[in-house]
Amino acid sequence: MIRTRALVVLAVALASALLVAACGGGGNGEDPQQVLDQTFNNPTSIQSGTFDLDFRIETSGGDNPGSLEVKLGGRFQSQGNGQFPKFDVDVSLKSDAGSQSFSGTGGLTSTGSAAYLNFQGTEYAVPQQLYDEFVTSYAQLQGQSNSAKSGSLLKALNISPANWLSDLKNEGTDNVEGANTIHVSGTANVSKLVEDLKAIATKAGSAVGNVNLAQLNQLNDVVKSGDIDVYSGEQDKLLRRFQVSLDLKPPAGTPGAPDSLTLDLQLNLADVNKPQTIQAPANAQPLQNLFQKLGVNPGQLGNALRGGLGTSGALPQSGGSTTAPSASATQAYQQCLQQASGAAALQACANLLGH
Repeated sequence: MIRTRALVVLAVALASALLVAACGGGGNGEDPQQVLDQTFNNPTSIQSGTFDLDFRIETSGGDNPGSLEVKLGGRFQSQGNGQFPKFDVDVSLKSDAGSQSFSGTGGLTSTGSAAYLNFQGTEYAVPQQLYDEFVTSYAQLQGQSNSAKSGSLLKALNISPANWLSDLKNEGTDNVEGANTIHVSGTANVSKLVEDLKAIATKAGSAVGNVNLAQLNQLNDVVKSGDIDVYSGEQDKLLRRFQVSLDLKPPAGTPGAPDSLTLDLQLNLADVNKPQTIQAPANAQPLQNLFQKLGVNPGQLGNALRGGLGTSGALPQSGGSTTAPSASATQAYQQCLQQASGAAALQACANLLGH
C-alpha cells in the first residue's frame, strides 16, 4: 500500500532537488531536450529570488477521502559556497477529510547569523546554539557534495531532472512571473524518477528521516499516468516554473485505500538572481515560550539534529559541551568541510568546534 508519507517525501525531494539543480545556458522552436539539458546542467546557478511552492494530494473513495495542501513561499539569498543561506519563508497547511479539517500557518527566517520561527502568527527567536547546529549540519552536507567535486548533490549522484521527462514537446513561449519562458512538456518517466529519488534518499540517509525505499518502489506500480511541465527562461535558461501531476491507483484489495489519488506540485521562481533583503522580525519571543505551549523538550531537538547527521561526529554528543562554537570556529569548520573526504576527515573538522 502506498502511503501518504511516501508521496510527501516525493514532493519534498522534487522541490529540494529543483531548488539546487535549477541552473542556467534561445527561443521558441528550440529542441526541447536541449532546453532541459541547458536548464538543469548550466553552471550559472540560481543564487537569489522569490519562490512559491504548492503541493496538493486529493483522494476519492476509500475510508478517508479528502485533500491535503501545503504551500510555501518567500525570499532567499545565497551567502556563497558552504555558507548557510538567508531566507524568509511562509508555510500554510490545510487538510480536509470528511467531517474533519485542519489548517495552520507558520514560517522560518534566517538572517545568516540568526533564525526565527513563526507559529500561528507569533515570531520566536531560535536559540543561538540550536541555530549554530543547523549551520554546521548544512555545512557538513555541503562539504560532502564538494568533496565529490560537484556543485550539488544531484550532480554528485549523476542525476539530472531533465531525465524525468519523456515524449518531449516544445509548447512555445509563456510569461511566468514577468519572465519570458520556453514551455517544455512531457510524460513523467516514473521508473527514472523513482530510481533518482531512491539515490537521493540513500545519500541523505537519516538526515531526511531514513525514508523507506520500499515505499518509493511502490510508485512504479501505483502511478498510472503523469505529466511534467518545465518553464525555462527564454534567454538565460534558468528555471522559472516546474509542474508535475500524477494519477495514482492503489492495488486492488488494499484495505481502506482510496479508489484513486492525484498529486499536483507546482514550483514558481521569480526575481531570479536579484538581491533579496532578509531582516529579523520585530518583537520575537524566546523559543522556550513555544516549547512550553506545545510541551516539547528542547533537548530532544538537539538529539534529533545529532542523529540526523549519522555517526560522523559532526555535532557534539548529548553528553558533550553545551556551549555554542565561536564564529571563527564555525568558519574554520565550514572551510575544513569543503576539503574533507571520509569519516576521519569529517571528525577532524568537528574537532575544530572545540567539543
